[in-house]
Amino acid sequence: MEWKNLAPDLVRQRIIIEGTTKTIVEPEQIKVYLDELAKVTKMEKLSGPYAYSAHDMGYGGWIHWKSSGAAFYSYPTNPPLFTVDCYTCKPFSCEEAAEFTRKFFDALDIVWKEVEV
Repeated sequence: MEWKNLAPDLVRQRIIIEGTTKTIVEPEQIKVYLDELAKVTKMEKLSGPYAYSAHDMGYGGWIHWKSSGAAFYSYPTNPPLFTVDCYTCKPFSCEEAAEFTRKFFDALDIVWKEVEV
């Protein structure tokens, strides 16, 4: 079935950010990052941030915003990889979110893409 916008009056914005770091991003750093990302994107926190260990698979975390939220994952690759999936019902600057992420993690490499909804 072909994609169509089922709610054209509802604002939806999504960005995926991926990057590599010198060391794997761990739970405490994930929580601080998600808390700061809420400020950068001007989102109102409802709960979290939360973070957890996925054992040999890496770490993950999420934050719940009034207007949706963000999920974070880090992987024990070489070099370590992180990925952020941010989905909102309120506009925000993708460029600011990506630049903040690059600086926060001192990323070796970073890419981002706004997903058309």
